[in-house]
Amino acid sequence: MSTKELKMIRDEIKELRLLYKNLVDKVIPLEEPTASDKSSIKKKEKIVKESSLMKALD
Repeated sequence: MSTKELKMIRDEIKELRLLYKNLVDKVIPLEEPTASDKSSIKKKEKIVKESSLMKALD
């Protein structure tokens, strides 16, 4: 392959990556987390024993 062909392939790959990125952005829009989401992420959760979980489910 010549240098010219490789450059063309590289340019096509860049274009495909840009198209893919735009498609993903349309399908899955980027959203900022809400205040509730942020607090849930930072909050430490208690680890529950299996017996306590089974009692709650009964």
